[in-house]
Amino acid sequence: MSFTQWLGNVSKIILFDGAMGTQLMNYNLEPGKLPDFLNIEGPEIVKKVLASYYESGADMVQTCTFSANLVNLERQHLSEYLQKINIEALRNIKDIQPPRGKLIVGDIGPSGEFRPPVGEASGDQWKNGFQQQVEVLEVGVDLWHIETMSDLQEMSAAIHAIKEVSLKPIIASMTYRKTKTRGFFTIMGDSLETCVNTLEEENVDVIGTNCTLGSDQMIELTKELVQLTDKPVSVKPNAGQPRLEGGITVYDQSPDEFVNDIEQMIDLGVKIVGGCCGTTPTHIQKMRMLIDNR
Repeated sequence: MSFTQWLGNVSKIILFDGAMGTQLMNYNLEPGKLPDFLNIEGPEIVKKVLASYYESGADMVQTCTFSANLVNLERQHLSEYLQKINIEALRNIKDIQPPRGKLIVGDIGPSGEFRPPVGEASGDQWKNGFQQQVEVLEVGVDLWHIETMSDLQEMSAAIHAIKEVSLKPIIASMTYRKTKTRGFFTIMGDSLETCVNTLEEENVDVIGTNCTLGSDQMIELTKELVQLTDKPVSVKPNAGQPRLEGGITVYDQSPDEFVNDIEQMIDLGVKIVGGCCGTTPTHIQKMRMLIDNR
């Protein structure tokens, strides 16, 4: 069954994967090292994380390519590796032989460069950077996830980059902060409503949100989000808020607490659930059990 068929099946809740970056850190990822480069230097580690999510019951798992767009790689002085990182990322997820009926998601993350007056990035620069990545991944993915975007203009650039190359479905996930008085906004000042309206105009297949917020705050956001759109909604919250312990980032929320919050979001009408920073295969396994027992 295809992703589009899953979306049309009113009884199906789609289970996404959990965190990639924080899982790779468990394998002593060198501080400052681009996680995506492990596709080349540590493929067995990447494969282990990818396989763990399929084995935990995820319906779909994304490639380890969050940072592998041209603009970001140029910042890291790694632009010459764009093709190789993305090619190897596809090979790694194919090598673990995803179970029959499971899907591969092409992961597109932010460039790390902001538009003026904060930075110097332009829409054309963003679009070109994403498009070069998309052209490599297109041959092996079933759908796309543009994630952790804090700038609506950058999100639009990524959507346009994909649509010039691919006809495959797109999940578009912005990341929000909760303000004290005005509700949920991106760090660039885009309101939840503005983001939803723009993503509907862009005609993405799924409107999503991920990262920044823990699952408790994402319940609050979800209540607003499902009222703003008739499109399917995707959520991937963090496992609580991070804290430093001995120089290591720790997420304290238990899988059971996380899954209890996810259940509330499903009850609100969310179609796709998964986890972002701090979540593990155990979180995904417990979500699988929740979904199967509903």
